[in-house]
Amino acid sequence: MPSLPFRIDTAMVLAPSRTRKIIMAIAFIFFIFLYFRSLSFKSEPAARPNGHIPNFPPCLNGYRVDIERQVAEMDAVVHVGSKLPSELFMVGNGRVASTPLTGSHLFIRDDGHPLDLNHDVHLKYKLGETPFSLVLSVLNYKHGQVELYYVGEGCVTIREIVFAALDQSSIIVHEVFVNNPTITKHSVQIKSSIASHLETTQKITVNGKAGVVYSDVVTLGQESFVAAAASYLTHKSVDVEPGRTRTAQLFVSLASRRLTDVGERSEMLKYVSKIVNDDLGNVNEDHVAKDHRDHWRKIRKSGVRVVPLQDHLLAKPAAVNATLYYLLSMFNPGSTNTAVSSIECFRGSPSSHSPVLWTPIKSLETAALRLNAWKTELTTGSCSKYSATDRLAFYQSLLRSFSAIRETIHGMELAINPHSIEGSVTIRGLEYEEVLVDVSLSINTPDHRGTVSVSKSSEFKDTVLYTCDQICAGELKGVPSNGSPVVYQIRPTNPSTPILYIAKDQQQLIELRHLIEQHHGLDLHTLEEHPISALFIIVISLVIILFHVLLFHMIYKEYCSPPATRTAL
Repeated sequence: MPSLPFRIDTAMVLAPSRTRKIIMAIAFIFFIFLYFRSLSFKSEPAARPNGHIPNFPPCLNGYRVDIERQVAEMDAVVHVGSKLPSELFMVGNGRVASTPLTGSHLFIRDDGHPLDLNHDVHLKYKLGETPFSLVLSVLNYKHGQVELYYVGEGCVTIREIVFAALDQSSIIVHEVFVNNPTITKHSVQIKSSIASHLETTQKITVNGKAGVVYSDVVTLGQESFVAAAASYLTHKSVDVEPGRTRTAQLFVSLASRRLTDVGERSEMLKYVSKIVNDDLGNVNEDHVAKDHRDHWRKIRKSGVRVVPLQDHLLAKPAAVNATLYYLLSMFNPGSTNTAVSSIECFRGSPSSHSPVLWTPIKSLETAALRLNAWKTELTTGSCSKYSATDRLAFYQSLLRSFSAIRETIHGMELAINPHSIEGSVTIRGLEYEEVLVDVSLSINTPDHRGTVSVSKSSEFKDTVLYTCDQICAGELKGVPSNGSPVVYQIRPTNPSTPILYIAKDQQQLIELRHLIEQHHGLDLHTLEEHPISALFIIVISLVIILFHVLLFHMIYKEYCSPPATRTAL
């Protein structure tokens, strides 16, 4: 073979530049970092916020503790300042709605969509000639109401609560509390500023208080509706003694009827005007407030507490509470009082990992669409008839769906797959056989193990409940009546099995155990997943590290060592 007319310096060809050495070293270190990060355990959840509200108005220190507690427990959405937040609205009882900061009132049509009545009621407050300033607004999920806080001279504070009875009356209530912390008697002027495109039909007097009825035809698209609204307390002066609190109330009644013929206009206007007049004339002020509070007290015996742990699909706590509030407010149970069995409800995948069902609701239109989506979800989960009976049954169906809790002839089972959740979920006040139980599960480790517990309060001490763990392989235990939980370990299985059973009769669980053993031949030990041991992971990790060290050594020796140590061509 003839020789080349020139000589090739192999050292110059093979020796990498300084830049290439640095790039290779950085790439190797980055690879090692990613590898060990993939083997590392997931971190614990960040500490929960303490609920401290920045820029909290000093004059509201008397309310500070309660409001901060609500924020910490995700019971309320708080806005500081006079900003008008778009999501601060309330739905009354499936028939009426209100946006308290703008005073607008709407009627919920039969199809669930809101009908704007073009009727606003604003409450304005003055201390002498000086108006009060709105400094804080709270949407309180726990009590189903909107709270507005105003501050005037001398820290005279006004708390305005807007709510609606959850019975059949379509009435919105503005309840006003005036607190005078000074040593001087003050007179606060409360004026209802009514802006309405409806026509004034008549002036009325209800229990000695002046009011007015408005009515007109409201058109939406190609459809025409008749609407009427009535309000009273157009002017009122409240005298507040030093160190005391006084209360005043404003009631608004709404009604609407569809026009089937233009010739009905006159008669229908009279009809709806009579409805709102009668509503105000027959209203029992104490009953409306009591009805609202009693309903929400029963509702809030139950609830969901969520603490996600690097689970990006698990619904967020604030979104869950907000959605539940609007669904319960929008829900109209209808007129049926027939008892319906809850057997087979809820049957399906847990809704806790369906983001479309828990996205933020910022308008009445969105709330109406969300309600329809949830009705479809509950129908799919065999809960349509049970959830339609009343508001509490609807709420219980929502709670069951969150963690795939299903009722069968053998009792109630928690059928969630441990692989589908990472975090902590507590369902409070889950109703089973007229007993409210608390079910809590916590799955925080990479192998999807954790604990599940069940408890009930002493309120139901006369009712005995029994429970057992996965496929009822362990001991049947009674649920204590002192609030102490029965705790079981969660062990992922393949295929997935329910992780908890609850029954009123011990025989139900015994039959369930026999059914599983005889007809399905299941054994928890054979079903249990056996994850790779930590020792095996360590050994494999060392082998991989050793391999990469040798590989790096070979690369360095071949390309980065001095030319004299390499073999010439």
